[in-house]
Amino acid sequence: MKQQEIRLFAPYVEGERLPKEQIEAMTFEECVAKALEIGLKRFDRKTLAKQCRIHYPHFSEYMSGARKLDHHRLFLFCMFSGCEYPRQWLELAEEKARAEYKRQSAQVVGEYVQQAFAQRAAA
Repeated sequence: MKQQEIRLFAPYVEGERLPKEQIEAMTFEECVAKALEIGLKRFDRKTLAKQCRIHYPHFSEYMSGARKLDHHRLFLFCMFSGCEYPRQWLELAEEKARAEYKRQSAQVVGEYVQQAFAQRAAA
């Protein structure tokens, strides 16, 4: 006897976002946990894992951080859970890294210019 599969989809919703200060106060794992809470209101764990292309026995490992979520799975997880907290956290981390790189780059260029002027003054 063959069973028929009935596909049920929750309607697309724009992902929930938090203010920048609240996201900065949380870790990435906390963001994923909050997104999972919201996602479980829309789908059960097995369906959410299937939609995110995660083998169900490993779903808890992905959610706890034991396995790393790649970009594609993270995108699917955020889309189906209706929560942008993990992606928002990554965006903030990227902004911080970019600002730090600019600061270090400006510092190195400034030191180089000072050395060049010092060498000219000495000559």
